[in-house]
Amino acid sequence: MAERKFAGVSGPVESAAVTADYEAAAVYDKVRVGELGVYYRDGFKTRYIAFEEMDRAFIRVHGVRGRLCCGQAHYEYYRIVFVRDGKEIADVISENEKATDAALAQIAAHGVPTGFIGEEAAG
Repeated sequence: MAERKFAGVSGPVESAAVTADYEAAAVYDKVRVGELGVYYRDGFKTRYIAFEEMDRAFIRVHGVRGRLCCGQAHYEYYRIVFVRDGKEIADVISENEKATDAALAQIAAHGVPTGFIGEEAAG
């Protein structure tokens, strides 16, 4: 198996272990969650964020009300957002709520804090 080149947080990543993890990672719509980190497509690049490089991950829901000729429709988009050093370093958009929830649960299983942090707790 040839090594793939991934765009990491700190620069390009070329590793046989990361390539093998990418191939074996579970697929949740547009996100792959492996044992080493999270993978997703961004244009022509495949991004890789190691679990050690993220402080937190959460889902942001964006609701849109569409006005159509015959009424209204409500659409929801789900973004998995990755945080490092208090800054949002990446997000992946999806229309599939179940896949997004499952991906976040898998990320949490690898020890990454997930969910909402209120103003009081953020300090």
